[in-house]
Amino acid sequence: MKNKVIVLFCLLALLSSGNEAKAAGAEGSATATIMTAISASKNTETSTLGDLAFGVIIPGESSGTVTIAPSDSKRTHEGDVALVSSKSGAASFNISGAANAVYTVTLPDNDAVNISNGSNTMKVHSFTVYPPSGSAKLGSDGLATFNIGGKLDVGANQQLGSYAGSFQVTVAYQ
Repeated sequence: MKNKVIVLFCLLALLSSGNEAKAAGAEGSATATIMTAISASKNTETSTLGDLAFGVIIPGESSGTVTIAPSDSKRTHEGDVALVSSKSGAASFNISGAANAVYTVTLPDNDAVNISNGSNTMKVHSFTVYPPSGSAKLGSDGLATFNIGGKLDVGANQQLGSYAGSFQVTVAYQ
């Protein structure tokens, strides 16, 4: 019995001495990059003062559409509408932010807005941006311009008058 107690005592002494858990340390790091806030404003230096302008349109007895291309402001039509020579063009916006940063443009929710003349409305939809979102980059001075085009639905015998409305675009760093 004495031998068992001595062996047990030796085992306890062996287990309790020199086998403390050793902690290992590692160091992490935290980083941050602070950039200039990106901002956009309407480019009033264009012939349409930065607005998406479909120009003067003569409606027909059936519906039609008028499209403004964002890359060159070219105006085209389909269906029973006629285009009259007038100011038309893509909406244009100036951006400022961090030099050489890539940015994205978010177009109107639901890809449609109404423009109105009293209770009469027409739908603007199929918005497009130039340069294409995701490939657009601010210049080395932190400045850039982008354009927005779209398609206007003109109803059969659309009520005459001037139609207006607004749409929201959002610009963010990619």
